[in-house]
Amino acid sequence: MLILEIVILIGTIILAARLGGIGVGLAGGLGLAIVVFLLGLPPGDIPIAVMLIILSVILALSVMQQAGGMGYLVKCAEKLLRNHPKYINILAPATTFVLTALAGTGYTAMSVLNVIQQVAKENGVRPSQPLSSAVVASQIAITASPISAATAAMYVVVEKMGVSFGSALCVIIPAAIFGSAVAAFVASKQGIELKDDPIYRDRIDKGLVNFIPADVKLTESTPEAKRSVWIFLAGVSFIVMMLLFKPLIGHKLGSQDIIVITMLLTSFIMVLACKVPLVSIKKAPIFQDGAESLVVVLGIVWLSATIIGVHVPEIKEAAGAWLRDYPALLAVVFFFTSALLFSQGATSALLIPIAASLNVDAGTILASFVAVSALYITNIYPTTAFAVATDDTGSFLSKKWNGCFIVNHPFFLPGLLGIVCAVPVGFLLANIFI
Repeated sequence: MLILEIVILIGTIILAARLGGIGVGLAGGLGLAIVVFLLGLPPGDIPIAVMLIILSVILALSVMQQAGGMGYLVKCAEKLLRNHPKYINILAPATTFVLTALAGTGYTAMSVLNVIQQVAKENGVRPSQPLSSAVVASQIAITASPISAATAAMYVVVEKMGVSFGSALCVIIPAAIFGSAVAAFVASKQGIELKDDPIYRDRIDKGLVNFIPADVKLTESTPEAKRSVWIFLAGVSFIVMMLLFKPLIGHKLGSQDIIVITMLLTSFIMVLACKVPLVSIKKAPIFQDGAESLVVVLGIVWLSATIIGVHVPEIKEAAGAWLRDYPALLAVVFFFTSALLFSQGATSALLIPIAASLNVDAGTILASFVAVSALYITNIYPTTAFAVATDDTGSFLSKKWNGCFIVNHPFFLPGLLGIVCAVPVGFLLANIFI
């Protein structure tokens, strides 16, 4: 029976990877129906805590988007990139890292990718270089964001293991920054000079490359847009302070309650202060993306909890010794599972409780956490696919880089080497702070 259940779980994950998006959650529903109705397994625990955190954060982001705050952030990023074009290979990943860490979702990076490719080609830089590092940095930044679904799912577990929020941040943020820096360096060395690329020269001759003047005037943002950003950042800061100084303040609230309550309050204040129509919130693109992520977590994580929950004793016996002897194996498991699920949040919610049940220590979990960012293994994830689509120079079209062999695309090596280098840094920091 165990073998059959594992086959169903792996088969469901493979189907989920093929469907992508909301199909990941729907595939989980299919798997649940099979194991509960046909095999008679008791349903596992629904990942309520993670789903509530996702819902509350997405609500606040949607209000800020409808107030114009997202547009304001993008304009700030665009101004920075255009004012310092020579440093595009450094500033591009730094920009997407900060945007993602603040917002808790990698989709914010998509809003600046077109700006990155425009600035790059206008200054003779191969766009695939900053675009690749920017995408990878946005994915790794999820593990450095205090309000991302992945971090929330992780901290809900390690908090019960006695780890303070400050100690957790001291491990995950530097590891993520180091991994992104390595990825940016590797990406900047990939491919020949843009002016020497025959595909680029051919597209120039055919008039297929569009140039926009670097001094194009940026439209002014409204006071409400700027106000919404400051209110949202104040909410994020309050969450961090409440968790960071929990012993000093003396409260007994968990991270889930603090995040959900604060994000609901932040949304309410933004609606009033920025005059956001209530009916417009549910129409925000981020709100729709958030609904998709809820379905993903509900389906695939609930299925995994159902199958694995009834076999925890056997799994402990079989895998516990391996993880104790080779703790870095946890990072490998994180890496390949995230590559299959296309979701850091779903990977964290699925695997971290299992790791804790196997008596894996908190330091190992935190050190390995950055490895849940392997969404770039293929170039079909939304941010990677958009980066390819937004570039009209042909820098992604060479047979060496076009992804026709799955991993031969400019995102693979920067992302892989970034995580490979970040995990040891995580273990080093975990030994110091945990």
